[in-house]
Amino acid sequence: MKLAEALAGVARVLLDTAPVVYHLEGNPRYGSLMQEFFRVAADGGVLLVTTPITLAECLVHPIRRGLTELTAAYSRLIVEGERTEFRPIGSVEASAAARLRAEHNLTLADSLQAAVALQAGCQGILTNDPAFKCVQQVRPLILDELEP
Repeated sequence: MKLAEALAGVARVLLDTAPVVYHLEGNPRYGSLMQEFFRVAADGGVLLVTTPITLAECLVHPIRRGLTELTAAYSRLIVEGERTEFRPIGSVEASAAARLRAEHNLTLADSLQAAVALQAGCQGILTNDPAFKCVQQVRPLILDELEP
């Protein structure tokens, strides 16, 4: 499916970890798709929702390797990015995540991401993890199923 078609009618998208990594580290397979995503999202006024899960997962590799500029780039994009809303995880999200995890056997990280997406009113989750397909209240935008 074309990316623009997948984003039709979507006002808010949660950014899962993999797409952010692909974008900032210039993944050869997904780099152009991610550039197109950010262009289409900006043109369509899509708000990007991020979480402490995405931040923590993205920072591990650059911190471990001492890549301070990449660490800062991740923080800027995830926490302070243009048209980006960094959402904390509180008791409401934790309870919703527990329900999602119990019902769908998601990992804790995936259930927290989905819970934040739902609480934030997201219509989509940009990810490359097909596990999100079981969460019917939000559209999983799987990179492997999208084209620029």
